[in-house]
Amino acid sequence: MNTALTLVRRELWENRGNFYIMVGILFGIIVLASAVLGIAVGGSFSDLYPTGRAHAVGVAIAGLGIGSFIFLFYSLSMLGYLSGALYDDRKDGSVLFWRSLPVSDTATVISKAAMVMFVGSLFVWIAMVVGHLIFLFALATAASARGAAGFTVFASPGALFGTWVFFAYAMVVQALWWLPYYGWILFVSAVTPRGRPLIWAIAIPAVAGVVELILAQTSHIFQFVGSHLAQSPIFNGWPSFSINPELGQPITSLAQSTISANPLYSGAGRINEFLATPSMWIGVAIGLCLIALAIIARRYSATS
Repeated sequence: MNTALTLVRRELWENRGNFYIMVGILFGIIVLASAVLGIAVGGSFSDLYPTGRAHAVGVAIAGLGIGSFIFLFYSLSMLGYLSGALYDDRKDGSVLFWRSLPVSDTATVISKAAMVMFVGSLFVWIAMVVGHLIFLFALATAASARGAAGFTVFASPGALFGTWVFFAYAMVVQALWWLPYYGWILFVSAVTPRGRPLIWAIAIPAVAGVVELILAQTSHIFQFVGSHLAQSPIFNGWPSFSINPELGQPITSLAQSTISANPLYSGAGRINEFLATPSMWIGVAIGLCLIALAIIARRYSATS
C-alpha cells in the first residue's frame, strides 16, 4: 500500500503540468463558465420551467454536460502524459535511478496506467461535482432574484446524486473501454528509440490499417480502433430522455420532458451494454497484453 501511494505521489510530482496545473486551469474555467452559464440560464428560469419548478431532466443534463466537457479535455492532456510516461525516463537516463529503488518495473508501469484510469478520473469527477453545484447554485440564485423558485433545482436529490454516481460509473467503464489505447501508448512509449512516441503511436496503427485494407481488403484494424473512439460510455451512455406524448408539441421547455427513471438506472442500462459486448473484453485483453509488453520493454531498456 505504501509503495502504491509513493508511486502515485511520484507521478503527481513529476507530472504537475498534466495533473495539478492542467486540472487547476480547467477547474477554474469550469467554475467561471458554470457560474456565468448558471446566471444566464437562471434569468430565463420562467421560460424554461413554466410550472415554476425545476425538473430532474435539467439537473441531469447540466451535470452530464459539464462532466463530459471536463473529461474531453482531460483525455486530450493524458495523451501527452502517456506518450512520455516511459520514454522520458529513458531519454534522460533517470530510469536507472528509479530501478535502483526497491520498486519493480511492474509496479511502475501499472502505476502510470492507474494514474490515467483512476487517479486522474477522480480529479475529473470532483471537478464535475463542484462545477455542477456551482452551476445549479448560480442558476437558483439568479432565478430567485427574479422571483422564481430557483432553488427547486435541489429538490430532486435522486437526479442530483444519481447523476454523480452515474458519471463515476461511466468513467470506470470508460477506463476499461479505452484500456487498449492506454496499453498501446504505454508500450510505444517504452520502445520508441527517439522522436515523439505519440506520433509513432498514431502512425503505426494507421499504416497497418492501410496495409490491411490494400492487401487483405478488410478493415478490422480501423473498425476496432474507430469503434472504441466513436462509441464510448461517457459520451454515448447518457440516460434516455423522452417527450411526454400528451403534449404533442416539440420540446420548448425542460419541464416538458421526463427522464425514463432515475439517471443512475436508465443511464446505467446503456453503459451495461458496453460491458456485454465482446469488443469490450477483447480490448481489455489486448490492453493487458500491451501493458505486460511495456513492462518487459522497460526492464530490457533499463539493463541494456
